[in-house]
Amino acid sequence: MLDIYNSPSFVGILYFKEEEIKGAIFGNCEQWYEGFHFNLKEMFVSNELQGMGMGRELLKSLEEKLRVMQVGTIILFTSKGNLTSEFYIKNGFKELGFMAMMDKNI
Repeated sequence: MLDIYNSPSFVGILYFKEEEIKGAIFGNCEQWYEGFHFNLKEMFVSNELQGMGMGRELLKSLEEKLRVMQVGTIILFTSKGNLTSEFYIKNGFKELGFMAMMDKNI
């Protein structure tokens, strides 16, 4: 995670409860031809708080912060067809039909 924190234009939000980190959302901003976008690299909510709206609140806080920074888009990679992708879809995200995630073993 240190490499994400040390990246240029890092943005992160932490949720503390009883002096412990119970949730976080973070990534970095990048300039593109259409303006700035935010690469959401990591988001988590502790197991005991999942399903209670904490993830939604972290996203809402991030969106408010990014609007002030004039960032217009959030981009992320996640698994398809599971609770994680369902969470993002419920919160207004959509799959990009014109993009493909690819890999190559070297």
